[in-house]
Amino acid sequence: METTQKRRLSFKDYLGLILVGFAGQIAWAIENNYINLWVYSQAPDAKYITWMTSASAAVATLTTFFMGVLSDRLGKRKIFVSAGYCIWGVSVFLFGVMSYRNMASLFAGGILLAVGLANTIVDCIMTFFGSTANDACFNAFVTDVTEEKKRALVESILSVLPLLALGGMMLVGLALGVPGAIQEGESQAAYAERIEKPWFLFFLILGAFVTAIGALSFFLLPKDEAKPNRDEPYFKALIYGFRPSSVKKQPLFYITLLAFLFFNVAIDAFLPYYMVYLQNPASSGGLGFSGNTFYAGMGIMMGISSVLVILFGAFMEKIGKMKLLLPAILLLSGGALGLYFSKSFAAVATMGTILMFGYLLGTAILGAELRSLTPKDEVGEFQGVRMVFTVMLPMILGSNLSLLFFQSQAKDEITGSASSPDRSMFLVALVAALLSLGPAIWLLVAERKKRPLAQSKRIN
Repeated sequence: METTQKRRLSFKDYLGLILVGFAGQIAWAIENNYINLWVYSQAPDAKYITWMTSASAAVATLTTFFMGVLSDRLGKRKIFVSAGYCIWGVSVFLFGVMSYRNMASLFAGGILLAVGLANTIVDCIMTFFGSTANDACFNAFVTDVTEEKKRALVESILSVLPLLALGGMMLVGLALGVPGAIQEGESQAAYAERIEKPWFLFFLILGAFVTAIGALSFFLLPKDEAKPNRDEPYFKALIYGFRPSSVKKQPLFYITLLAFLFFNVAIDAFLPYYMVYLQNPASSGGLGFSGNTFYAGMGIMMGISSVLVILFGAFMEKIGKMKLLLPAILLLSGGALGLYFSKSFAAVATMGTILMFGYLLGTAILGAELRSLTPKDEVGEFQGVRMVFTVMLPMILGSNLSLLFFQSQAKDEITGSASSPDRSMFLVALVAALLSLGPAIWLLVAERKKRPLAQSKRIN
C-alpha cells in the first residue's frame, strides 16, 4: 500500500490525536480496571474477571485481525475510528444495567453466574467496537500520519494517556462514590444493590464522553494518508503477518513482538486484579486500602510515573530509546518484587510508582520500535499479528496464571467458595518480566551490529 508524503501535523491534528487517544484510553481504563471492580462488587469471584479478560482478549485480536486488513483494503481508517468511538461509548453504558439486582429479577438461581456471563458478553461487544476503532484503525492511523522522527515523542504521549485516563476515570468515580468498599457487617447482596446506582451513573457519564469525542473526531482528526491496498486477496492478507516469509523479511519486528509478549504477560498478571487487591480486606488477601487511602495511592503511582515518562519521552530519541529498554524491564521487575513484600501505604505507593514507571516506559519504547519496524506499505496487515503477541496471548496467559495462584476461601451464603486476588500475582509478573530480558538483549545486540554498517554506508 502506498502512502502520500506526510505533511507537518497542525495543532488541531495533535489535539485530535490526543483527544481520541485519551477517550479511547478512558474506555479501555473502564474495561481493564473499573469493570473488574464493578463485576467483583456484583459477583465477588476472581474467575469472572479472568473470564472477561480472556474473552475480550480473543475478541480484540480477531477484530483487529479482520478490521485492520479491511481498513488497508479500503484505504479508510478515520471513518472506522470516528463511527466506532460513537458506538463504543454506547456499549460502555450497557454495563450499568448488568447488575446483581437486575439479574436476580431475571433468574431464580445462578445469579452470580448470570452476572458474570452477562458482563462478559457486554465486554465482548464493547471490545469489538473498541478494537475496531482503536486497536485496528487508530493505531494504524497514527503510524500513517506521523513522521518517523516524531514517533517516539508521539508514542510517549500516547503511552501516558492510559494512566491519565485512569486518573480522570477515578475522579468521576470519586465524585459518584465508586468503587466503594463493602461495609463491616453488610451482606454481599445488600452491598451490590447499594452500589448499583452510582455505578450506573458512572457508566452513563463516561460512555457519553467517549461517544462525544467520537463525534468530534470527524472534524479534528487529519485526513487519511493511506491509499487502498488490494494487491492480495483479503483472506490471504489476513495471515500475511504469520507467514514464514514475513518473519524472514522482518526478523527484528518479530523479536520485538516476543519481547513485548513477555513484557505484557507481566503487566496482565496484575493489571486486571490490582485495584481489587488494593481494596479487598486483609482477610481476603488484599491490603484494605479503601476510600481516600485507595485514591491517594493510585494518584501517587499514576501522577509521578506519568510525569517521569513524559520527561523521558521528550528526549528519548536523542538518548536512543533502545538504551532505556533494559532499565524499563528492571524497573518493572523491581516494582513487582517490592509490591510482593509491601503492606504499608508508603511502601505500596513507592513500589507501585516504580512498577508503573517501568510499565509505561517499556510500553513506549517497544511500541515506538514496533511502529518503526512495521513496513510502511503493510501497516494494517501487521496489526493482527501485533495483537496476537501484545494483547491476546499476554491477557490470557497473564490473567490465568495469576488466577492459578490466588487463594480460595469461603465467602457468605451467596457466593460459596471463590478466588480472591492476592500478592502472588506480583511473582508471576516478576518471572514474565525477567523472561522478556532475553529478546530485549537480542534486540540491543542487533541494533549495535547495524550501527557500524550504517556508518560505513555514510562514509562510502
